[in-house]
Amino acid sequence: MMRFLFGLFSLVLWSPVTWADVDVNVSSHWAGGFQAQACFDITQELHEWTITLTFDQKIDSLFAWVADVLEVKDDGKVYVLHSQSWSQDEHVGDHLCVDMIGHGDNFSLPNATASLNAVVGGGGIVTTTVITVILPPGNGVHASLTVAIYNPDNIQGYFDFDVVEDIFGWVINITFSKPFSNMTNFEVGDVLSHSADGYNWLVVNRPEHVSYHAGSKLHLKFDAQYGGGGVTGQAVLINLGKDNITVHEAPNTDNSKYNYNDLLQKSILFYEAQRSGKLPATNRIPWRGDSALGDKGSAGEDLTGGWYDAGDHVKFNFPMAYSATILAWSYLMYKDAYVSAGQADYLLDCIKWPLDYLLKCHTGPEELYVQVGDGGADHGYWGPPELMTMARPAFKITTSKPGSEISMDTAAAFATGYLAFKDKEPTYAATLLTHAKQLWDFGMKYRGKYSESVSAAAGFYSSNNITDELCWGSLWLYQVTNDTKYLDEAERYLDHDPAWGMSWDDKTIVNQILLYKLTKKDVYKTVVENSFKNWFPGGNVPYTPKGLAYRLQWGSLRYSSNMAMAALVAADAGLHPDEYRRWAMCQMHYALGDTGFSYVVGFGSKYPLRPRHRSSSCPNQPAECGSQIIPLNDPNPHVLYGALVGGPGANDDYTDDRSNYVNNEVACDYNAGFQGAVAALKSLYLRGDHPEQKNNAHCPYTSGSENTVVVG
Repeated sequence: MMRFLFGLFSLVLWSPVTWADVDVNVSSHWAGGFQAQACFDITQELHEWTITLTFDQKIDSLFAWVADVLEVKDDGKVYVLHSQSWSQDEHVGDHLCVDMIGHGDNFSLPNATASLNAVVGGGGIVTTTVITVILPPGNGVHASLTVAIYNPDNIQGYFDFDVVEDIFGWVINITFSKPFSNMTNFEVGDVLSHSADGYNWLVVNRPEHVSYHAGSKLHLKFDAQYGGGGVTGQAVLINLGKDNITVHEAPNTDNSKYNYNDLLQKSILFYEAQRSGKLPATNRIPWRGDSALGDKGSAGEDLTGGWYDAGDHVKFNFPMAYSATILAWSYLMYKDAYVSAGQADYLLDCIKWPLDYLLKCHTGPEELYVQVGDGGADHGYWGPPELMTMARPAFKITTSKPGSEISMDTAAAFATGYLAFKDKEPTYAATLLTHAKQLWDFGMKYRGKYSESVSAAAGFYSSNNITDELCWGSLWLYQVTNDTKYLDEAERYLDHDPAWGMSWDDKTIVNQILLYKLTKKDVYKTVVENSFKNWFPGGNVPYTPKGLAYRLQWGSLRYSSNMAMAALVAADAGLHPDEYRRWAMCQMHYALGDTGFSYVVGFGSKYPLRPRHRSSSCPNQPAECGSQIIPLNDPNPHVLYGALVGGPGANDDYTDDRSNYVNNEVACDYNAGFQGAVAALKSLYLRGDHPEQKNNAHCPYTSGSENTVVVG
């Protein structure tokens, strides 16, 4: 490991330059809003900029994709935008365009002008803090300075590197024979830092020049100022695209077709990669660091921690609470599987991370924070969470802005957490139970959809109804307390119709199964059977040619693996065990490799290399990252072990592309039911009841003849 430490320094003091005003192009306009764009041709190297927008009428709010609103003046007619950290450097020949959406009441088509004010100076970084750069092991590729033009006190020179391996992100360590006062006019990189005496310089890639392939050349051209005379220089090119984590495959102690031990290990690692906040000393993901340490509520409440939702960095509590509940439930049902796989302690550590955060969010008996981060602003940033600079507002439900479903989901998470921790950490478990009861009361007393109370959530995790969560939360409080008032409410709100599916917003099938398991009433047996008839071949759910139950295009494997977990739980409750277990196994094995491809990152010999996930797609720091990497064909530099991607299309088609958010995104809720189903299959092996042990493992699952796939 090579470490470069540069102390207090300052590169170049720059003066601001203002561009001529340009007209803002309003591309669309509707009642209450408009979409527009302002563009500037960049003729000088820029570092950090502001754009002042002047409108002919009041604008109530404005959102821009590559900038933050810094100031609003003149009663809403003037907006000052400031570059974000990932968009602050602009280079000669660039075309800086800022797209924006504005809102207002009863206004006409707006007219506006934009002026750009920027700091000029070669794209370096001005800092007075200590910068520590830790580079991966290896000597890198060496090159010597070639001077193309000598002037009395400056040169134009370059280094040519023979690229001997694929590179995704890089830094170049340069040592000159004489001190240099500055380096500018790079074409592919920017100065990261330099030593106080000017002899040693670090240059890092620009996002658009992150990738070089073996056999190519990296040409680093620059202008530099120094004291004059002859000068030599040596440079080392370091590849920052190397993954610095090795995960050894867990032993397959069951000799099953697919290694369930390895899947449990890697799925838990995925959740560790999703952690927000101050990471513990036991962090096992070396490319992740502390992030979002300023997450706070409106009164300054500490809201750090929790999981980032998917490939982005918003903390959406609705799917988070659901995921924590499902994972805890899988531990309660199949603890033997986690213990046998050596993952029991890791699982408890896994679920405690979101539970601790959700406890922070419950700031009063009738107040609950439900989201941290703005989805629009967050999705405009492509980079690691450690470098986020955008505002991260927090949103809550109250008595006047209720959210019954998320109150109940969080209560269920706390209740399952209580059951998981009551023997190991009884004091912590008691705290969880207290909060669970309070939230159940809150959700019952004040009815309403949280996504109608919190508009920031509506475009991402909108709630369809609240009755399934009223049932779900009540079922878990009943199992914890044995108080029949909770069971009565669960039965009151059960949906008897066949379940559409199972997800963060639909708990119908698991409500049906739990009520049958707890009461053994025939009516609940019937509704469970009807739900699976709807899902099995010949029902209303279509199947792909290779046998995947295909509920929906977006995250198809989420639904099939969730229903697989549900089927395995139903089988353990005594419902059609042979049939339900084989169907569930076939759905899971489709995802694990029965088609010749594993949809779990880092599992098997062929798996997704480019999941849509920001932090794993960015090279090691200090290499720069940005949206420019999305369309590149290079694999993500970090293997996001254990992540289940969305899955194939209706014809088993799939494209491993970072821009493919429908099929190639990952999410915490995708893995929850999936991991539960893996644990259930592992548990069946331990009990001798796995379909493979009972000569009942033929896939795809069929109705009637085992040689014909019957699709809906």
